[in-house]
Amino acid sequence: MTVLLIRGVRVVDALGEWRGDVAIREGRFVALGQGFSWPGALVLEGEGRTLLPAFVDLHAHFRDPGFPEKEDLRTGSWAAAHGGFTAVALMANTDPPCDTPEVARYVVEKARALDLVEVYPVGAITVGLRGERLVDFQALAPYVWAFSDDGKGVERADLMAQALRRAAALGKLILSHPEFAGLERPLAEELMVARDLRLAQAAGAALHLQHLSSPGSVELVRRAKAEGVRVTAEVTPHHLCLSQEAFGDYPVNPPLPGEAARQGLVAALRAGVLDAVATDHAPHTPEAKAQGAPGISGIETAFPLLYTRLVREGLLPLAELSRYLSLGPARILGLRKGLVRPGYDADCVLVEEDESFVVDEAFFLSKSTNTPVLGLRLWGRVWATLRRGEVIHLAGRVRGRDYHDHRQVVGAG
Repeated sequence: MTVLLIRGVRVVDALGEWRGDVAIREGRFVALGQGFSWPGALVLEGEGRTLLPAFVDLHAHFRDPGFPEKEDLRTGSWAAAHGGFTAVALMANTDPPCDTPEVARYVVEKARALDLVEVYPVGAITVGLRGERLVDFQALAPYVWAFSDDGKGVERADLMAQALRRAAALGKLILSHPEFAGLERPLAEELMVARDLRLAQAAGAALHLQHLSSPGSVELVRRAKAEGVRVTAEVTPHHLCLSQEAFGDYPVNPPLPGEAARQGLVAALRAGVLDAVATDHAPHTPEAKAQGAPGISGIETAFPLLYTRLVREGLLPLAELSRYLSLGPARILGLRKGLVRPGYDADCVLVEEDESFVVDEAFFLSKSTNTPVLGLRLWGRVWATLRRGEVIHLAGRVRGRDYHDHRQVVGAG
């Protein structure tokens, strides 16, 4: 098999950093060092750029099936690759929702045919996302990695308790969208976080909490972990980096935090209470956004926003950001990704730490550009994305959109 050498890079992952070359064969990292000479190898010159494990997104919406005017699996995959993500978990609130094996199989098969990023469908917890009757967990299990009614909280405690038990019996996760309808944040979130933690503890089940936005919720998670509850939790880039004071009431659910709450979320990330950063990529048309549809198209700006607001400001080392964008979510998904080490999947990104750009609509490969960061100058552009050793994005060009063979964008050794 042909070897790919990535030469002259600064390598950073959750375990440390070093400078040199990386060798990839049969989709895995096989050697790390300096001055490699590998006859017949393809070569990608890093030219001093920083190489990180590719990012893994536990929470995104590609709107397929049902909303092609907002996004579809093809354009969502282009956007993910452009943003440095090679594995993405897709939520069930499509049309029809992912509450049957047929819908889940459609997502799996279409993503496989695109052969760009790895897609992991999330099945609904309740039929039609209506919160009234559980889906057939057994039938959906072969096609989904977890279950969630994301977009809505499961308000009936008896249904959530049953869901946790059924998912645990199948070795699957329940992802909780913690929000009671009719209550204001943060109370709506904190009450459901407290309830679901207690239900998971009683069931002996694993629980993952989505897009936490309240330091009060994070404190509940900290206590639950100390008591041995099997819980993981995510936070979004926009809740870590954008505040209501700076960006107003930009429509997103959960709402942008106040500055004090934002700082509390950053502190929780630094303390290791949270486990992953997930984008909650939620593309909308301009018409839908004008009518108040909540959501941010964020999978392409996630890394540069976090890098600019956290790493460059000295709040989080780059190795720790890698932990939360790569290793942490990969472990939750059960993937052998997230580290640049021999034997791991050769999913990686090269970023230009010293290059800045202004976010404008032309930057996006997603169909949608609904984001409050338009016009901001960000640092840390993702220059290249590789999945299992194949270049799927280079300098804004994505495989299947701008070229078709990764050998078109690398040189011979």
